[in-house]
Amino acid sequence: MRISYCMLALCLLFSGMTTFPSSAQEYTQIGGYAAFIGPEDMYNSRGVRLTSLGDVLQQDRANFHRFGLRHPGDEGDPVFFDRGARSAIPTLYLQGGRIPELEAMVRRGQPFRAYMFICGYGYQPTRLIVVPEWYGDHSGCY
Repeated sequence: MRISYCMLALCLLFSGMTTFPSSAQEYTQIGGYAAFIGPEDMYNSRGVRLTSLGDVLQQDRANFHRFGLRHPGDEGDPVFFDRGARSAIPTLYLQGGRIPELEAMVRRGQPFRAYMFICGYGYQPTRLIVVPEWYGDHSGCY
């Protein structure tokens, strides 16, 4: 039995199916997009008011990809086109660094425009960095 586990580990290692970053999977910017977060992004699909920025960002991507609800200036992204990927957005936002000003705007229901940087290893996102439009230039994933 021990040999089987060793063989399985070797097969996974050489097939590239491991989830550990390797030198071929450096930390990088996977993608980015601009979005106007409007009132309709602050309600989920059942009409329940969302009060966390991560949830609002997730609903924005659902509105864009699933429901075709797009504001002028909204951009597509290479990651959040399916429900599973979108479900990670609240956690990715928290891992990217919170923006208290935007969180307060969400609680007040105040629309805003921001740019999102999707950061990670290979094609696996690990952080979503949110930059409000008034912050100006930003270096992306760091």
